[in-house]
Amino acid sequence: MDLSKAKTILILAFLFLNLFLSYRLWLSPQPLQAGHALSGEDLEKVRVLLRAAGYELTVPIPRQAPRLSLLHVSRESQLAAAWAEIFLGAGVPESVAANGLTVFTKNGNSVTVAPNGQVVFRGAVTRKNSLPNMEENRLLAERFLQENGLWREDLKLDFSWPRVAEGGSYFRYVQTYQGFPIFFSTVEVLVASGQVREVKIYRVAPQGFSAKEIQVISALEAVQIFVKQPRSLSAQKIVDISLGYFSEDYDAERWETVPVWRIAGTDGTAVYINAFSGDVETKAF
Repeated sequence: MDLSKAKTILILAFLFLNLFLSYRLWLSPQPLQAGHALSGEDLEKVRVLLRAAGYELTVPIPRQAPRLSLLHVSRESQLAAAWAEIFLGAGVPESVAANGLTVFTKNGNSVTVAPNGQVVFRGAVTRKNSLPNMEENRLLAERFLQENGLWREDLKLDFSWPRVAEGGSYFRYVQTYQGFPIFFSTVEVLVASGQVREVKIYRVAPQGFSAKEIQVISALEAVQIFVKQPRSLSAQKIVDISLGYFSEDYDAERWETVPVWRIAGTDGTAVYINAFSGDVETKAF
């Protein structure tokens, strides 16, 4: 047997195996690295704390407190004129308003683009005879996003609630990355009178996780911090306690976002607690 040839084949086999495993690791979701889990007694403490603070818990309490990394994100580059073309058609002149806002208007519709990349579309009222129906309105919202090239596979419905004043429904979709919600990266749609009346978009481009992993605080620790804060949720029912990523709005092209525990009420209001430090994070917008 040719030992030299056998060695070469063996080395190549190991090389291809390493390349294959590296590729699978790169594609696979960020794993929840071993941390610690809440006991049944801990879960009961969470319920007692929230009940004593005047809240009704309507969702399961996450048991796991994993090790997580920072998430690097960058701004999605899109020219203001491109947003105007999506919503209003081509050739709409722009005007610059206060605070650097770029505004486009046509036939009562408007598109406003902020310096940080946030986009707001407002549609003129053309119908007034439709009653609110949450499911029909959701289908209309998602069809509008799809038809205008605004729907992405990484979006998931985060919250929906009726908007009584407008006679419609409001839907908030959150961007996800490898299974984690990016709480500040959202698409929000107001549907009223059978038409899309408003769309708000702020998206980032995830660039990957940092190498260093840190143990996060548990849901119990997050709730202990939450109940000590001045009451900030107007809703009495808590419908979400979950881990995701959060950031304030930075004047930068690329930055790091931190894992947070989000505690949210039925109306979409939420408190974000830094899962590394336990600090309460401020709202992104």
